[in-house]
Amino acid sequence: MTSLAILTPVPLTAPGQTWEVDAELREKLCLTNDGVLHVVDGYGGNHFVMAFVERLRRARFNHSTEYVKPEHLQALYRGYGGAVVGSRQGQQYVGNEASGGKQDDVVKILRSATEAGASDIHFFATPKGHQLSFRVHGELEPAASFAGRDGEAMLSTIYETMSESTGTNYRPGESQGGRLRSEFVTECGLFGARLETRPTLNGPWMAMRLLYDSGMILTLDQMGYLPTQIEALTRLVHRIDGMVLLTGTTGSGKSTSIQTLLSMLLESVNYTINLVTLEDPVEYRIKGANQTPKGPKEEWAEAIANLMRLDPDVALIGEMRDTASALAAFQAALTGHGLWSTLHVNSATASLQRLHDLGVEDSLAYDPSLVKGLVNQSLTRVLCKACKVPFERFKGPISADLKTRIQTHCIVEQVFMKGDGCSECNGRGVVGRTAIAEIIQPDLAFMRKFRDHGKAEAQAFWVNEQGGVTKNAHLLKRINEGMVDPSHGERDICALDEDVAIVGVRS
Repeated sequence: MTSLAILTPVPLTAPGQTWEVDAELREKLCLTNDGVLHVVDGYGGNHFVMAFVERLRRARFNHSTEYVKPEHLQALYRGYGGAVVGSRQGQQYVGNEASGGKQDDVVKILRSATEAGASDIHFFATPKGHQLSFRVHGELEPAASFAGRDGEAMLSTIYETMSESTGTNYRPGESQGGRLRSEFVTECGLFGARLETRPTLNGPWMAMRLLYDSGMILTLDQMGYLPTQIEALTRLVHRIDGMVLLTGTTGSGKSTSIQTLLSMLLESVNYTINLVTLEDPVEYRIKGANQTPKGPKEEWAEAIANLMRLDPDVALIGEMRDTASALAAFQAALTGHGLWSTLHVNSATASLQRLHDLGVEDSLAYDPSLVKGLVNQSLTRVLCKACKVPFERFKGPISADLKTRIQTHCIVEQVFMKGDGCSECNGRGVVGRTAIAEIIQPDLAFMRKFRDHGKAEAQAFWVNEQGGVTKNAHLLKRINEGMVDPSHGERDICALDEDVAIVGVRS
């Protein structure tokens, strides 16, 4: 006798089943235990349908897809026991044109992104519509797609009805910025979400930076700093005079590090100082700090001058962006205030070159009693312990020159490469990112070397004469610990032989 399970496929996406989905998605698809994904015709490009297909792919669930009428989907769920398909039974639709429905779709996208640990959401314009992608552990992952003008309608909804600039017209032909209102982000565990748009050849593109608010402050060890670096940072934290510059490229984790370091500073003095911030916008909550956003029409130099009249002990200037803001920051440090700020450069020594380029006088920029610390960091991916592969058994593609650098500069038997992915890492092969950093506490000898001989000679002096640990050295340590794939390290940080070329370190 043939079993009922074969005659009537069981919907695995029904309530209580293995692949349960919400009522709205049950209007669009049904996965049955015979390995068939039934999708209502016209929903193949729907972003939530594609997100579900991506879930199946990561779980390595083999299936075939059949496009069906809405009535067929209803019959599958009804045959299982009357599961409700949704509030619009029997209707075939793509998206919800009402702004409220679009807003719900955006919140669902935010939830999917935060569940994946994404740092950014991108709506990329394509010749046929928009591609939704999440940046997870530094890598862009396609999440869904929008056909026709559906994507542009979504961007319009985000900018005109969900941002703090509500009421401002969305102009797809211009660059615009903004921030999502708190009611749309707090329920997703976020502190905020910054928006930036720009026109492209294929249409408008929107990037959304997600700012998390877990309530937990990462320790320097958890972030990936080495013990000697933690000692140096701790010394800098305990100073409430002079300037500390925390630098790196966009997405290097500067804001997270600032949050941790200033939280350490406040805790070390039992919150008895006035720590004020000037940010554009405020990105992370710092307990005990007076955090202030720069006004939309306020110049940085003007805002810094105003901040200094508010009796601060220590100030964070979100970024020194131009000559006026850099000079104002140095004037604040000259008056005895502790000052922290950021710069966009790719090495610690490059910070001094950047200050020079901004017009800061050499007598100020190269004064070790004023500039106390130069911190530079980047982020690289951390391998999944469950599926990483020893380099000596790695069968994937690898260039001959990279193989030579690994054999020359690494402890080969301790090197691991990214595996195929598993359930532990959701099929990614990586589980997070770690900081790779260099920290200089400049003294008079270092500053004179920089002033008289330039950045390269100062870097070589710091490494070869003062025992400085470069990002290259930090990276090699993590590779030799089996934590980082050397190909990831070269892409995210630097070539494995960079110190040999730049500062003359022996291989």
